[in-house]
Amino acid sequence: MKKITAFLLTGCPYCRNGLKAYNELCEKHPEYKDIPIDWIYEDKKMEVADQYDYYYVPTLFIGDEKLYECKPGQGIDQIRENFDRVLQEALT
Repeated sequence: MKKITAFLLTGCPYCRNGLKAYNELCEKHPEYKDIPIDWIYEDKKMEVADQYDYYYVPTLFIGDEKLYECKPGQGIDQIRENFDRVLQEALT
C-alpha cells in the first residue's frame, strides 16, 4: 500500500468537495480507510507545500508523482472519479 500526500486549502470549496468525495468513497470501499494519507493544509504548512510542484487544490501525490490536481470548474463527480483513481493506485 502506498502513502498519499494530499494538499488542501482551508475554506476551499473544491477541497470541501474532495473531502466529501473521499468520505463517500470510503463508505463504498472500506479498504480505502486503511490507505495512509498525509492531509496537508497549505495555509498551515507552507514550508511543506513549497516542496511540491502544483498550483490548484486539492492535489494528490504518491511519492513525488502528482496523480491528481483539481482544475477550476471541476464538479464533485469529477473530483470523486479522480480521488477514486488515486486511491486505487495507492492500493496496488
